[in-house]
Amino acid sequence: MSITDGHELIAAEAYAANGPPHDLFAKLRADSPVHHCDNEIYEPYWAITRHADICSISRQPDLFLSDPGIIIERRGMPIDRQEGLGAMKTVIEMDPPKHREFRKVASPWFTPRAINRVDDIVKGAAREIVDRLAGETGEGECDFAMDVAAAYPLRVLSTILGVPVEQEATMLDLTNQLFAPEDSELGWGEEVDESNAQERVMKLGMDLFNLFNPIIEDRRKNPRDDLASVLANGQVNGEPMGPLETLGYYLITFTAGHDTTKNSLAGGMRALAEHPEELEKLKRDPSLIPSAVEEIVRWTSPVNYMRRTASRDTELHGKKIEAGEFVVMFYASGNRDDEVFDDPYTFKVDRNPNRHVGFGHGEHYCLGTHLARRTQCALLNEWVSRIEELELAGQPEWITSSFVVGHKHVPIRYKLSKGA
Repeated sequence: MSITDGHELIAAEAYAANGPPHDLFAKLRADSPVHHCDNEIYEPYWAITRHADICSISRQPDLFLSDPGIIIERRGMPIDRQEGLGAMKTVIEMDPPKHREFRKVASPWFTPRAINRVDDIVKGAAREIVDRLAGETGEGECDFAMDVAAAYPLRVLSTILGVPVEQEATMLDLTNQLFAPEDSELGWGEEVDESNAQERVMKLGMDLFNLFNPIIEDRRKNPRDDLASVLANGQVNGEPMGPLETLGYYLITFTAGHDTTKNSLAGGMRALAEHPEELEKLKRDPSLIPSAVEEIVRWTSPVNYMRRTASRDTELHGKKIEAGEFVVMFYASGNRDDEVFDDPYTFKVDRNPNRHVGFGHGEHYCLGTHLARRTQCALLNEWVSRIEELELAGQPEWITSSFVVGHKHVPIRYKLSKGA
């Protein structure tokens, strides 16, 4: 009997019920690290679960292509690549040399030195949100996932991408629809099937265009020292980016930056509540906060997988992968690989070394890594410096999503000190 037909590795409802299938990932790593998956619901693919193989595939962008897509789709529900969001190419769906040229548009803004310009933004937003939680007494309860993890990166990214405060709620709703369409609370609120999927995608594309296009037009007329202006006036090979490419850059910067950070923060707070000894380490030694952020990213693995398409026949661990077949790199599995990590199922804020693939690897290593780290460090530093008591106040709930994975609810009870 086969270990799995791959359904529970991709089915959004399976993640809503149980989170990432770590037991199944462990069995695949041990017994079938390149595992063919074929079921009635999703496109067939090869599941790649070992850290080394994920890294190897990521370093061969000419053999394992990002175009035409990075997610596994349902059979009979392919995305129309000619209209709406389907026609919009984002940088993470491009292959060399095009990918490298488009990446150059924003990469100077995301260097460690350049990212210093956001320090006041991230620290101010972190202080504001923790002050609000502290209130008059310092004690309270909240849903950390919704009230903090979603709100905080939303404020940061809205600031650098020019989204007005009054449109932040709309932006959050649109990103939820994009990454969790099957979630009855966050997504479209109804079953998505062949009859309405394309219509929903088209409407989402138009809503995103209506939100970002006025910002793009404004920054072209009135450029400022922000990322919104960099993208609006970006050039590739000496020519201005086309409208779909420009919109796609805004979209991927905002949505990928927001949802990955949100899910990392929410899962990280759950981990700290469930491992009070690790929180105490941070309180005793705040210099461990950057290390804790890396461990939180490894532990939560917000981007669960990426699909690639073989450009030619190849072989991996004796398995013949034919041109045109899909391979799916499961980062959540790679981040629990005991060939790479000592005691991988233990949460350690001082883990060293920590060669996680939570930000990807190789050609498509996350462009916004330094911003993500800076943002999470700022909030964690503010939180750790003031937290006196922390515990879960209820059962956390998972988002109905298998691509970008995380918690939609993390109820906590806390006591915070007054800010200095």
